[in-house]
Amino acid sequence: MPTPRAPFERDPEPFEGFGPHALDFFERLEIDNTRAFWLANKAQYDAEIAAPMQALAAELAPRFGEPKVFRPYRDVRFSKDKTPYKTNAGLGFFGGAVGGFYLDFSPAGLMLAGGMWEPARDQLDRFRDLQDDEKVTRSLDALLPQLAAAGYPLGEGDPLKTAPRGRDKAHPRIEIIRRTRLTVSHVFEPAPWFFDRELLDRVEEGFATVARWNRWLAEHVGQIELPGRAW
Repeated sequence: MPTPRAPFERDPEPFEGFGPHALDFFERLEIDNTRAFWLANKAQYDAEIAAPMQALAAELAPRFGEPKVFRPYRDVRFSKDKTPYKTNAGLGFFGGAVGGFYLDFSPAGLMLAGGMWEPARDQLDRFRDLQDDEKVTRSLDALLPQLAAAGYPLGEGDPLKTAPRGRDKAHPRIEIIRRTRLTVSHVFEPAPWFFDRELLDRVEEGFATVARWNRWLAEHVGQIELPGRAW
């Protein structure tokens, strides 16, 4: 017997792309990032950006886990930029054992990313220790060019200015040891397929590539053992 539904419960709408003027909305918001503009145009935001993002999240969830749709309001408490509204829309999946998936939609394009944005200290220490393990570095040096060839290179990694404390500045792999972020990403420039169902296919394909990096991190770096963040 099928499970009874709550009153008025409906299946989520299928994702059919973002609204045709979604990027134009963000461009206008960049010019007039005020409460007056937001209130006057919120109906467009809801229809062309928020609702499609919720639909996209629902379609991706069975494969990538519990979605987090980011709020459009900026936290200005500790930011020099006091504009109240984000000029991008974000969606993430961070419930995996290690690594996450992230999508960012803005006038700059569609960014797909994953891995560890803010590894916990113990995870970062283990990653750095691995650079002395020849077997592991061989697998890393084989995987990273493959990901780059697929369009998902390892990011700059917000590197430290010098070697981490206790690490040899002359280490042959010091460039990767200095990293503090372990993410891969790709940016698609604005294209007509942003506004139809093809975007869902592109995201699934991109996240499948990102998943290869997450699996490497899970196998070799592992889960958090000390307090911290893994995305």
